[in-house]
Amino acid sequence: MAIQTKVGKAFEYALTVTLYNKINNGQNVKLEKNTQFQTAKSAFEGSSKLEQAKYLGSAKKAIDYVVKLEPLLENPISGEEITITIQSDQKGGIGDIRDVVATRKKLGWEIGFSAKNNHSAVKHSRLSDKIDFGKEWFGIPCSQDYMNNVKIVFGELRQLIKGSKVQGKTLMWKDIPKKKQKIYNQILDFFEKELSQIISKNKTAPELLLKYLIGKTDFYKIMSFKNRTLIQGFNLNNNLNQVSNSVHPATKITKLKLPTKIDAFERKRGTTLEVRFDEGWQLSLRIHNASSRVEPSLKFDIQLNGVPSSLFTHSEF
Repeated sequence: MAIQTKVGKAFEYALTVTLYNKINNGQNVKLEKNTQFQTAKSAFEGSSKLEQAKYLGSAKKAIDYVVKLEPLLENPISGEEITITIQSDQKGGIGDIRDVVATRKKLGWEIGFSAKNNHSAVKHSRLSDKIDFGKEWFGIPCSQDYMNNVKIVFGELRQLIKGSKVQGKTLMWKDIPKKKQKIYNQILDFFEKELSQIISKNKTAPELLLKYLIGKTDFYKIMSFKNRTLIQGFNLNNNLNQVSNSVHPATKITKLKLPTKIDAFERKRGTTLEVRFDEGWQLSLRIHNASSRVEPSLKFDIQLNGVPSSLFTHSEF
């Protein structure tokens, strides 16, 4: 397991057990110990005592605050069971980026958390000649021109990999001269042009793009940094903040407005594309190789650089 993945799983476990301990106050609480839970537990137990204390400390700060925003976590309406689950990573591929979910099935209510440790990236999506990003991200297929263009570049990579294998070698990215100019920038040029065309022809594309990146379901994003814990409430469908009997949330979380258009594209340092939308949304997409070994694909590190001023944000120090 990669270090960043292990750290993320360890924080998921800390968040899960902290939530369980917080709301296990006499109500009917079920902790689902599925495969994802066991993986996260192993990652946590494989961490140092210092790291474990950090994860648990951040989780406690976040959960203590979130229960004030979500009365249904601690206050069942009619004694309904609440189940806490760590979700499979595959859920992200279908628009659900929540790592931990608490559910009251009888009520048809749930609340989820996206756990991040020392970073705030929203997604790591790949590009290759085998991936139609338009279809995958929006449900709107890319043009044949785009697919033909990227096929040429990635086809050349495949030939280089094949040639190295014949010689009994493993081709490394450091062995490719001017890879940024010849490969990264070319692919990013094709991507930018295609993204612009898709959005100009489809009014719903900006909204669909954001939902692909941040999920279709409402959730809290909990980010653990060295000296603080940051909590953001993504209230896309107005499902956050529900009342439980006479118990009201401590703070009102506004429903977010999703973008309707792109205001500007801007290239930074050659390999990063910044996309500015209306309603205050801004994305940064940095293209890079996923490993030191050459593969016929590239990866995006996608950051949410700009958010609407109405996005609920709270820091605990």
